[in-house]
Amino acid sequence: MAARPVRFRVVPRERGTALGALVGDRLPGIGRREGVELVKAGAVYIGHLRVRVPSTRVDEGDRITVYPDALEIEELDPDEALRFVHRDPSFVVLDKPAGVPVAATKASARGTLSEALRRKLRAEKVERPYVGVVHRLDQGASGLVMFTIRGVANKSVHRDFESHDIARTYRVRVLGDAPDAFECDAALVEKPGSDSMQVAQSGQARAKPARTVFRRVDPVLDMPGTSLLEVSLVTGRTHQIRVHAAHSGHPVLGDRRYGDSDADRLHLHAWRLEFEHPLEGGVRLDLQTDLEPWARAKNDATDTL
Repeated sequence: MAARPVRFRVVPRERGTALGALVGDRLPGIGRREGVELVKAGAVYIGHLRVRVPSTRVDEGDRITVYPDALEIEELDPDEALRFVHRDPSFVVLDKPAGVPVAATKASARGTLSEALRRKLRAEKVERPYVGVVHRLDQGASGLVMFTIRGVANKSVHRDFESHDIARTYRVRVLGDAPDAFECDAALVEKPGSDSMQVAQSGQARAKPARTVFRRVDPVLDMPGTSLLEVSLVTGRTHQIRVHAAHSGHPVLGDRRYGDSDADRLHLHAWRLEFEHPLEGGVRLDLQTDLEPWARAKNDATDTL
């Protein structure tokens, strides 16, 4: 379990101190070098603002929040971690490994795909590289995720997602004998005091409409007690597939948050993205990843011919 953040206020004698040095002085067991690294890792806030420049000067009364566990997170090697499925000057699509976060968490920006991509762009001499997360994929899931690398493309791609012009197809392993086809349109709402979602009650405030379409497919790999489903998102809410699958009586295998903990990973894979190029009208892209054995269907070879 992650350690709680450390919080303190800047006292008069610390006014004007560099943030990295201050963190190193205030946290027991670490030095100024580690304090600088924590700031660079995105683990330090002044008030509600994440600050990543260690030389930033603090003022008396500033409220500082530090997540010390960020020191234990290793940076990803861009050449090893970034598996490009598509790349052009405006955006990229990467094949995310299971267990790797897409973007910065509250506690750190280290060890994320977005940070590795930013570092790669810097290494390629891109000045002030821009990386925008178009859609997120749960840390435990694997598969396709899109980033814009030019600000001009970001609004266009986000607009496509909001209008459902980007088709997203997933493969999931769920518990039980699932029907051949079913849908779930239960509205979702954030669970109070957490980063989890839950099915909303009728008329509940801040509930968001959601719709997920499930279709059973014939798996190559037999895993007793489970079904392989192909899933299409009509809306894109946080944890939508996982919550709707559990609500339908078939939680995703390995989903410890919403109902199953009997597997070593979350069996959810973002397999396919189909969309029109955001800057080149009429150019349709159909991007797919390779499937792990647990996610393969017997008709996949036929479908790709």
